[in-house]
Amino acid sequence: MNRILSIEKIDRFGRAVETIPEAGSDFEEGAALMGPSLADSANDSGRSRHRGGALRVRVTPEEGEAFVISGRRASRLGLRPGDELAQETYAEIMQSLRSACLQRCGTLLGSRDYPVHRLRTKLQDAGYPPSIIEDCIEKLQEAHYLDDARYAQTYLRSHLADRSLLRIRHDLMERGIPEEEIERAVEEISEETDPEEVQLARIRRLLQKRGYDPAQTDYTARQKTVAFLRRKGYGMELIRRAMAEDVQIP
Repeated sequence: MNRILSIEKIDRFGRAVETIPEAGSDFEEGAALMGPSLADSANDSGRSRHRGGALRVRVTPEEGEAFVISGRRASRLGLRPGDELAQETYAEIMQSLRSACLQRCGTLLGSRDYPVHRLRTKLQDAGYPPSIIEDCIEKLQEAHYLDDARYAQTYLRSHLADRSLLRIRHDLMERGIPEEEIERAVEEISEETDPEEVQLARIRRLLQKRGYDPAQTDYTARQKTVAFLRRKGYGMELIRRAMAEDVQIP
């Protein structure tokens, strides 16, 4: 028997805000399933929308994965803590969640490209079971709708002229792109253009914006300029090359 261990109301961040008690513990005999709140009454539905979304609950069965569904659906299916969760009901819920997860992926990827890590995080925050998330991600990768290598190359092309390679690498790693994919993307871009020359052009533009003049700038101002460029992630060799040759930078 697959018993329902717990049902929790959750907020829009997936955090439990209330645990639904087992039937008979806090309700009169014959009371509506888990009270009017889980039945999604008009008043509670209004409050939920005010809090930022419709009422959702996390159902944790004794066997299988926990899942998140609407309170209305939980009520319609007659789910209550302590009750048995029929296998056919569990299978139906998981199948509908799989379809909903794929649809959610389509909506997200339809507006912008995502790296695998960020898409996975989005789906986890939405409460989809891990097995469904991984299944959807695998299908999207097979269909090339989700591709970390492509994401890294696109990001590099978009930002090479306005960010240092160090900053770009850091940004991509923050997005969960594996280091080997980042380096492969840099190699691919290097076949099309010279990253160093693009970076040098960017440093020269930054120097121009700061009004840097090697003939007029004193030591203190030069050091501040170097520190400014270093904070942006540019290496000393590139900085030396971009600044006047007669300026000695320790």
